[in-house]
Amino acid sequence: MWFRPADFLWALCVIPFLSLALLPSAHAQNCGAKYRNALCPDRLCCSQYGSCGTTAEYCLTSQGCQSQCINDGPPPPPRGPDPPPIDEGALYRPPASTFAKRDLVGYWSSWSQYYGEDPGTPGCKKADMHLPELINPHLYTHINYAFVFISDTNYTMIPHELDDEDLSLRLNTWCKRVNPSLKTLVSIGGWTFNDGPGRFTGGIDYSRVFSKMAASAANRATFIRSCIDWCRRLGFDGIDIDWEYPGDVARGGTLQDGANLLTLYREMREAFHAEAIQTGRTELLMTMAAPADPDKVELFDPAACAQYLDWFNLMSYDFYGNWENIVDSTAPVKDTHLPTWSYESAIKLYLRKGVSPRQINAGLPAYGRVWTLDDVTKNLPGDTGHTGVAGRCTGLTGYLAYFEIMDILNAQNQLGTAALNYHYVLNDGAYLTFDDQWVGFDNENSVAEKVGIIQKYDLRGGMIWAIDLDTKSYEFTRAVAEHLNACQQDDPWLPTPPGQLASAPCTVTGPGAESGAVQTRRCREDSTWDVVDNGQCLGAFKNNLAARTCVGDY
Repeated sequence: MWFRPADFLWALCVIPFLSLALLPSAHAQNCGAKYRNALCPDRLCCSQYGSCGTTAEYCLTSQGCQSQCINDGPPPPPRGPDPPPIDEGALYRPPASTFAKRDLVGYWSSWSQYYGEDPGTPGCKKADMHLPELINPHLYTHINYAFVFISDTNYTMIPHELDDEDLSLRLNTWCKRVNPSLKTLVSIGGWTFNDGPGRFTGGIDYSRVFSKMAASAANRATFIRSCIDWCRRLGFDGIDIDWEYPGDVARGGTLQDGANLLTLYREMREAFHAEAIQTGRTELLMTMAAPADPDKVELFDPAACAQYLDWFNLMSYDFYGNWENIVDSTAPVKDTHLPTWSYESAIKLYLRKGVSPRQINAGLPAYGRVWTLDDVTKNLPGDTGHTGVAGRCTGLTGYLAYFEIMDILNAQNQLGTAALNYHYVLNDGAYLTFDDQWVGFDNENSVAEKVGIIQKYDLRGGMIWAIDLDTKSYEFTRAVAEHLNACQQDDPWLPTPPGQLASAPCTVTGPGAESGAVQTRRCREDSTWDVVDNGQCLGAFKNNLAARTCVGDY
């Protein structure tokens, strides 16, 4: 999973006389304008988000402290009104049969609340902000809240964003009221958590925390109790572990991580089961965000872990990016330039490792990777480039959200240049060029191919990173959901949503057949195939709708 594009402005150096811990020290109390101007107890500071604490982001006036503050300068500009919530009555609802056989997991990243507020991304507007009440809960079977962290001192769950607990309550309240059958999980970790000290961790090195927690029976027990408390207190239905990656010594791991991870999962399952029996509540879910890199998969035992997990959220993306110079879709459907380096290969790897297909939700990225082309006349997949531009909201070099890509594509459509610059490559993905930039991503065609693979291997379903990277009308997610409910691939017929026509080249043609003639086949509303219409193929021949090939009548 990826990391937040907004910066924590810790500003500790401007107050040399103040001793502030770098670790965020959130307290459960709420305060400030949102809570009738309540003051924090024990003279704690009230942050701009209405929570109590002692660190810089709570106490400094320059960071929006509301009461019992330390004056280090003027407050930031007012946030302004949040975008209005979605009109519940206008929400798109997929057909009831959409999720009858498949799951669709969506991750929601909490830092999307800052879109339009970061001075480093002036092109991003307040309307681009994404809040829990802007999620369409009908489009998913499960939503994962990303991310919370683990304390590096006592191994309990802690907020990553200052308002994680408030946002969690809002997400669970809104989503479960709109869609009572929806389940939510809280995802722990993420790429940033194991990436070492940096601006997104407040300078703290969390990279060894997973390993230290999993290596100690006492630490595991503390962590597991914390997981249960967090879920029950905030309304989550389970835990998603996003450790990137167990056993990866370059990212804080140890060679013992694989065995310790298995022990952690066993003890979590036992504790979740015991808690459910004791309280009479539904047992909490356990899932894992699983790597697609074969080298990372070798560092733990997926099949052994699977006996304790409900499913894997397979991170089958980020195969290509501008960390290397080959331009391609970030998640090719099938192997392109490198063996075992694609969406389908990642799925097949877990199946070979002994994981049941019904425990795999295969990931689809609602984003693209961007390169600056080395030569604008050489702009095909496999050509070369280097670091690309940053998104106007996401603010990460070489990375564009799906909604940012659609902004560019829509502008090209208005200029009449899209037909020249926008392409799709079968078994690979889509790409779009603009100026000297090249972005590879998934579009409806590659989504259809990938959902066809989900159906081919009878996987549990799909997963999307991330909900907030989609357009406001959820074009990407809707395409995935529609294809999950589609007629299954039946060569040469690709997966096709109900009520739509599929087309395929004619296998036989007769005299008078139309130029470029194709066969068509309709997907019925109940997601079953109708008969083949090969009338264009036959021309003067008799039209046999039920035929798979053209039959002549001389």
